[in-house]
Amino acid sequence: MNVRRSNRLGLLVVTIATAAAPAVAGAQSQRQAEAHGNYSRGMTSESNAWGAGGQLQFIWGASEAPAQLGGSLGGDYTKQSGGASQWNTSLDLVLQPGGDKVVTPYAGGSIGSNWSTGRAAMWSGARAGFETLAGLQVKVGGGESSRTIKVEERYGYVRGQEHTLVTRLGIVVPY
Repeated sequence: MNVRRSNRLGLLVVTIATAAAPAVAGAQSQRQAEAHGNYSRGMTSESNAWGAGGQLQFIWGASEAPAQLGGSLGGDYTKQSGGASQWNTSLDLVLQPGGDKVVTPYAGGSIGSNWSTGRAAMWSGARAGFETLAGLQVKVGGGESSRTIKVEERYGYVRGQEHTLVTRLGIVVPY
């Protein structure tokens, strides 16, 4: 199976699984939407990139459970200073403590498909990307419809490219 077909098949499986999971989990799931800005720094080239993106998130498990599992489908755009642009679609899986706390830490991993575009494109076609991630969510306001500020660090790479450290700052709202 070629890489392009395998990437499309993987993205299809992830999309179906993520869409179906909340229905299976029933009342034990929460849905959230996130918008974020990001800053990326290349570990060896020290190149900088800025961008933005969004995610649809699902949290499974009762809020009083000791731990909850989170998953999200997302998309991002970044532009390197004086260089190429990059598009990304990804699936994140995270583990976080349960409970209705004001501050909630989480950690997990991400797999995605990446495209480099523009005149300075670094590659053609889709390439797999892998990241570890950790962050904090801080509730602002009260009640079921409260907004959450999210700060996150991601460390990883796109196949064949250097490792990067990405800092994200976003806002999360229930939907």
